[in-house]
Amino acid sequence: MALLLEERYRLTAGVINHEAVLSHLESVLKAFATKPEYSEFYIGITGNLERRRREHQSEKPTYKLMCPIYSEQSIVLADSFHNLESAAINRFSQGIRHPETGQVLLRCENSARGSQAKNWLYLLVG
Repeated sequence: MALLLEERYRLTAGVINHEAVLSHLESVLKAFATKPEYSEFYIGITGNLERRRREHQSEKPTYKLMCPIYSEQSIVLADSFHNLESAAINRFSQGIRHPETGQVLLRCENSARGSQAKNWLYLLVG
């Protein structure tokens, strides 16, 4: 099955506050958590969405959608955007839980690690 690129969850470019990006990401994750066809997610960053989509399509065949969340037009500080991936994974590493039962509705399937600086934050859901 093809991994579809879903653009509708993209946040407007130019957000300076990473907390705003993380809050938007949380809203998107909660929206997917209410849909029974999704049970896992993966947060990543890349410099090339199409190349990364093709790689994930073969490496992570259980995922259905790749959702660009945010793009910085230029990297002012070498690690400014780079740190956003780690912050997002650390914040949501326990998954998204049902607010009343505490049951995990979406599991996070990756962990924070080092990589080269990128300018796209994206989400895979499956």
